Amino acid sequence: MIDLKTQYSLKGFFTIKNVFNKNEINSLNKEIAIATNVDKYFDKNGKIRRIERLFNKGSNLINLNLKISELLKNIFEENFVIFKDKYNAKPPGGEGFFAHYDGVFEFDDVNGVRKKGWYEYSKIFVNVLVALDSCNEQNGTIEISDVHKENFEKLLLNTKQNGSPELLEKIEKKLNFVPINLDIGDIVIFSNQCPHRSNKNNSTSSRRTLYYTYTQEILGSFYNKYFFDKKNSINTQSKSLSGEA
Repeated sequence: MIDLKTQYSLKGFFTIKNVFNKNEINSLNKEIAIATNVDKYFDKNGKIRRIERLFNKGSNLINLNLKISELLKNIFEENFVIFKDKYNAKPPGGEGFFAHYDGVFEFDDVNGVRKKGWYEYSKIFVNVLVALDSCNEQNGTIEISDVHKENFEKLLLNTKQNGSPELLEKIEKKLNFVPINLDIGDIVIFSNQCPHRSNKNNSTSSRRTLYYTYTQEILGSFYNKYFFDKKNSINTQSKSLSGEA
C-alpha cells in the first residue's frame, strides 16, 4: 500500500477516516453557531450558506487547526500554516458548485491592478475538508478529479476566465469525478489543482463541512492579506476569491 504523501503526489487527494470523534465535532458545531467577528453569507432563502474567518474563534476551533497542521506536517514532512477557512452549511435544497480549480482566476485589487488569484500568495495550496455531517451523493458531497500539475497560466486556460475559477465545459466533460463519501469526523485532503464540484443537496438534512486551505509555513502567513484583498477586490464576481463558482 502506498503512503499518503505518494498518493497525494500521484492523484492529488486522499481521505482519512475517523480523524475526529463525534464529541469533537459536536463541540465544533456549537462554537461555529455562536462565533462572532466572522463573515457570513446567506442563500436566497435567508439560510446561512457559508461562514469565513472562524478558525480561531473558539478553543475547539483553535485546537482543530493545530491538529490539522500537525497532521499535515506528519504526512508531508514540512510545516504548513492556514491560508483561508470557511464553513459550508449546505442545507436541504442548498445549491452545489460548478467544476473548478481553487484559486485559479484573476482579480483586480483595490488599486485596479490585475492579480493571479491565490497564486499571488503562494504556489502550493493544500485543502483539508472536515465532515461535520455524513457526506454522500444524496446531500451533495464533494466530487474530485485527479490533479492537474500545471502552472497558473496553463490552468487558467482551462477556465472560463470570467473572474471565477469555473472550468470550461469541454474540459469538465473529459474528466472523471469521484464522489467522496465521508462519515462524521472523516477528512479529505486534496490539492487546489484537483478539479472539483458538487451537486445540490437533495436530502432532508444539512451537509455541513469545514474547508481549510494551507500554505507552506516557510513562506510566511498570508491569511490576513488574503481576506483584506478579498474584501477590497473590485471584481464584479462577489465570490471570486472564495474558490467557489
